[in-house]
Parts: sequence; structure tokens; C-alpha cells
Amino acid sequence: MPATSHTTINGRISDAQLEIIMYLANGKQIDEIAALTHRSKSNVNYQLGKARRQLHASTLPHLVSIAIGSGALVWSRQTQERSLRL
Repeated sequence: MPATSHTTINGRISDAQLEIIMYLANGKQIDEIAALTHRSKSNVNYQLGKARRQLHASTLPHLVSIAIGSGALVWSRQTQERSLRL
């Protein structure tokens, strides 16, 4: 299967899902992500499950690696965290 491009990811998952994946990539727990995104924990889990299905990721680490590999998440030297590619 060819590498997924940033545009393909943006067309297959929502901006909200990508934001949640970004927080996950930065080591945040589900309850922390829920607070940061003003969502319930169950909604965060739902969005992650939906993104996993849409991107055919078998696990959450696999989902994060797909997002990073696509270029949708980039490393910020300034903040020392993953951030969304603008």
C-alpha cells in the first residue's frame, strides 16, 4: 500500500480527528485530550476509533504513525512537540 499523503489524510479524517491524534502523538491521555478539546472522553474515543477505521490503522500507535508519515503532523523545534501542518 503506498504512503498516505497529507492531502489524502485531510480528505479522509476531520480536522477535529487530526487535532485529537496530534495530542495523542504528544503523549496526552484521553482525559487530557477531552479537556483540551472541550469534548467528552467517550467522544474522543469515538473520534479516534472512527479515524482508525478510515485510515485502516490497527492500533492507536499505528494511527499516530500514519498521521506523522503523511506529513499531517510535524515536529516543532520551538515547542518540542508535534503540531499540525498548516
